[in-house]
Amino acid sequence: MNRTSRTLICFVIAAVACVTLSSCAESNVNNFSRAGNGTSADSTQIGLRNVLIVSNGSKAALAGAVVNKTDQIDTVTSVSLVDATGKVSNLTNSTLVVGPRGAQYFGAPNPAGNQRPAIAVAFKGQPGGLVKLLFTFTKSGDVAIEVPVVPALGEYTATLAGAK
Repeated sequence: MNRTSRTLICFVIAAVACVTLSSCAESNVNNFSRAGNGTSADSTQIGLRNVLIVSNGSKAALAGAVVNKTDQIDTVTSVSLVDATGKVSNLTNSTLVVGPRGAQYFGAPNPAGNQRPAIAVAFKGQPGGLVKLLFTFTKSGDVAIEVPVVPALGEYTATLAGAK
């Protein structure tokens, strides 16, 4: 066998291997998640997902999701702002009950497509930048997260308008 024949055979084997191996990859294009501008944080018991503050400078709302990773009901008893000096200021008196191995969405659609109102917060800062928040739970303690403050424009207009 001459050199050209061996090169051609190697090329054909490589091409067949590529086609065969690439067809083994499993994929499901129906599995997707909607990207968001918020941030996430985790503790061993709680997950915070896509959390952000929507603000117009005088009114603000908190949006995102809380995921309970435990087999017990847990409740968000407060959400506080932690400033650069470490001072903690309560942002809301709202409570949020999260069922065992469940999630609560606020100001964002849940997997069923239903939208729960965002949580109105006592934040008077301007949009732009990050702020540190502290979520306090009855059973899981505190979970800290830095979240963006986004302007109440476009898709976020309704988030701020519907805040409770």
